Amino acid sequence: MDDECEGMTSVNIERSSSKPKWLIRILIDSSQNEKHQPPTKPRIHQVPEILRDVNKNKECFDPMVVSFGPHHHGNPKLAMLEKLKIKIAKQLILGRDLKEFYEFDEVAHDAREFYDKESTAPFSDAEFVRMMFLDSCLLIHLMDCINQIPFVVLRALLSFNITGNEGEEMIHKFIKNHIVAKSCHSVEKLDNPAHLLDLLRNELVGAEPQLIKSPQEFDNWQSFRSVTELRDGGIECKKSCSSSFKAISFKTHSFHGDLFLPSIVVDDSTKSMLLNLVAYEACSDFPNDYAVTSYICFMDALIDHAEDVKELRSKGILLNLLGSDEQVADLFNDLAINLAPNPNEYLEVKGSIERYYKKKRIVWMTEMMSTYFSSPWTAFGFFVAMAITLLTFVQTYFQVFPPKDSGGGD
Repeated sequence: MDDECEGMTSVNIERSSSKPKWLIRILIDSSQNEKHQPPTKPRIHQVPEILRDVNKNKECFDPMVVSFGPHHHGNPKLAMLEKLKIKIAKQLILGRDLKEFYEFDEVAHDAREFYDKESTAPFSDAEFVRMMFLDSCLLIHLMDCINQIPFVVLRALLSFNITGNEGEEMIHKFIKNHIVAKSCHSVEKLDNPAHLLDLLRNELVGAEPQLIKSPQEFDNWQSFRSVTELRDGGIECKKSCSSSFKAISFKTHSFHGDLFLPSIVVDDSTKSMLLNLVAYEACSDFPNDYAVTSYICFMDALIDHAEDVKELRSKGILLNLLGSDEQVADLFNDLAINLAPNPNEYLEVKGSIERYYKKKRIVWMTEMMSTYFSSPWTAFGFFVAMAITLLTFVQTYFQVFPPKDSGGGD
């Protein structure tokens, strides 16, 4: 089809009566665009408007103290640390042969390809390289925030001070330390990550995302249930051995079930971190399975109120460093606004829970156990009530049907 389209001329189009002219023109334009656009790595895009339009989350996407990269460069509100960047950069430059930085100059120049053209258009080549150098120096000096400086630039700058792979190991260690919840799952290292955000996502969900598949279906599909509703139905939430967002599973037993969830620490940086990962997954040139987006939506379904957060805390699944349990519940509810998860993610878990609930006998038994046998006193009260009911029934019966006198009489 492509060869046919490329070979067509305007005359062919006019003479073609069997094919719609407007459709042929679309195919020609499409094939020409694809021909002149070589494959590239995922770019560092601006945050999609659909995420920025959520008023509760706007502050999560803009830097508060310092800018990294071209997207927020020149913002007068962030000018305070620009002088600090120069001072830190001088510490690296002084005493060195400036010829050593030719390699960095070349790498930083190529880093333009990691951003969309609109973001880098205001900068000349010299201005862009200078910005990359100053921002990278400050980042390496601080290492206390997640930003979107291309990884190749950081690696090139680290090579001046650290030999071998120690520089990359330092960056990977920084990423792992940023995730407070430790994990026993092994993560395959990315050979050429786009930036630190890419490394963080890999640490949380894995290195090789799968593309969205056609969702499976379960009969009589129903909406998912909150943690407290699951608990009342006999499903206990337990901590997975892995902190990967994909480490969610369900195991059913005779009269109850276990839902395994990865542990997560919620603090002041959690909202911004997760939303920036969502924005990264929303990039049109990044093929992925929307693992972070799907995880947020899954947790939003589990957490409705403070009681749900309290239950997750009691199981060691959620560590609340943010504030009240209600604040954490509000955080997950706000995070999920305007998000569309991968419909195939966690589908087997949801389906297994739904099949569990369809076994009415199990639900009835667990509800009775939860109501009447949650403690020794409730169990004692249940048996006392049953005994009183039985005695009342016997007494009523004999009042209605008194026993006949078995004696002979006078």
